[in-house]
Amino acid sequence: MAEEFVNANLILPGTYIRVRSEGLIGVGGISTGNIGIVGTADTVPGRTVSVSTPEDAADAFGAANAVSTGTPTMNLTRSCGEALRHGARTIYARAAASGSNADFTAAFAEVIKEDVQIVIAPELDTADAASVLGALVDSSESEATDLLAVIGADGADVSGIQANASATPANDRIVLCAPGYLVPDTADTDNDVALSGTFMATPVAALISTLTPQSSPTNKVLSGLSALTRRFSYSERIALVQANVLALEQRGGIRVVRGLTTDTGGFRQITTRRIVDFAKAGIRQVGNAFIGRLNNERVRAALQGAIDGFLTGMLVDEQLTAYNLDVTATRRDEIEGRAVVNVLLQPTFSIDFVAVTIVLQ
Repeated sequence: MAEEFVNANLILPGTYIRVRSEGLIGVGGISTGNIGIVGTADTVPGRTVSVSTPEDAADAFGAANAVSTGTPTMNLTRSCGEALRHGARTIYARAAASGSNADFTAAFAEVIKEDVQIVIAPELDTADAASVLGALVDSSESEATDLLAVIGADGADVSGIQANASATPANDRIVLCAPGYLVPDTADTDNDVALSGTFMATPVAALISTLTPQSSPTNKVLSGLSALTRRFSYSERIALVQANVLALEQRGGIRVVRGLTTDTGGFRQITTRRIVDFAKAGIRQVGNAFIGRLNNERVRAALQGAIDGFLTGMLVDEQLTAYNLDVTATRRDEIEGRAVVNVLLQPTFSIDFVAVTIVLQ
C-alpha cells in the first residue's frame, strides 16, 4: 500500500502504512575552502571554469604573460597555478573581459553561483579590490552565501600598508595581507621579480583553504614562498597587527604573524568568522530539507534532532566549546509557516599568546 494516505480515503480493507522519514535527515558534506578567482586572460571563455590543475587553467585561459615586471598582466592562469601550488584544491575561475571594476564585478557575480567560500582578485589594486570584493561579500551574505575575501596591500612600505588598512572597510569578511613576494623572472631565471603586495592574496587564500574552520592561519608557514619583498621589524609587525593587517614574516620559513580580518569586534580572528559560517551552512542545509514538511511537534523535534546532531559534530571536532538549541513554533508561527530555531554558540578561539611566568628559587 502507499506510504502516504489520509484516514478518510480508507475504503477497502487492508493494511495501510505511513512512513515518516524526517528522523533520517542529516547534514551532507560542507565545503569550506573552495576558491573563486577572477583575472584577465589571453582567452576569455565567457564561463566559469573549475580548475584543479595548472593545465586546466592553461587550457581554458591560455598562457600567462611573462613575469618580468612587478605588475604583469594576463594573470588568471598564473594565479590559478600559484593557488594550486600553495595547497588549494578546488578553484572556480572566470576571465574578466577587461581589467575594469565593472567587468570584475560582473565576473564575480557569476563565480559565486558556484560552491565557493573564499574570493580573490589579485590583479586589482588594494582600493579596487576592497571596492569590488567588499560589496560582493556584503551583498552575498544577505543572499545566504557566506564568503571570505582576501585582499593584498599594495603599499610600498609600512606607512603605505597602514594607509591601505585605513582605507579598507572594517569588515569581518575581509582579510588584508602584506607584503608582496618574489618569483623567478621567466625571461631571466637567474633573477627574481618582486610581485606587488596585491598578489599575496593568492598564497594566503590558498593557505586558508587548506585549513579546517577552527584552525587559525596564525604562525602557519607558506611553504611555497621563498622570499618576501620586504621584511618587517618587530615594531613594524606590531604596527601592522594593530592595523588589522595579516602580515607575513621570514622566521623559520615565511609564516603568518597573526590571522586577522579587518574587523575590530568579535570577528577579528579568521577562525571565528569561518566557524560561524560553517555552522550557518550546516543549519541552513538541515533547515532547507524540512521546507514544505508538516509544522507540528513531531517534525519540529526531528528538525531539532538533525541540527543537534550537526552541532554535536562541531563540538566533537572542537569547533565549539558549547551550544544551546531550541526549536519552537507558536500557533501563529504554524499558521504563517514558520519554525523558529534559536541557537547559542560558543566558538573555539585560537591561542595567539602564551604568557609565561618563571619563578626562580
